[in-house]
Amino acid sequence: MVKEKWVVGPEYDEQLFRRLGAVLKSMEFCLDSEWDGISGSQDISHWELKSPASSLVIDSETYMSLSVEGTAELVQRVRQQFEVNHAL
Repeated sequence: MVKEKWVVGPEYDEQLFRRLGAVLKSMEFCLDSEWDGISGSQDISHWELKSPASSLVIDSETYMSLSVEGTAELVQRVRQQFEVNHAL
């Protein structure tokens, strides 16, 4: 199983968060666990999502980005859905 990480965009872009959230809901992902913290000037948030058939990790870190990590096939499907929804 090959893992892949997709950098969606800047962690401060609220529209990206909403669009990504809408895509993940449409793909039937639900929150399984989450944590967040602060280290110096870094805000870090981590979400683990599950669907009936798979799981994903979403990370947001100051100066680093908003990212999606999972199997290469699944990350590519999420990215394709995001790009289709983003074009609307």
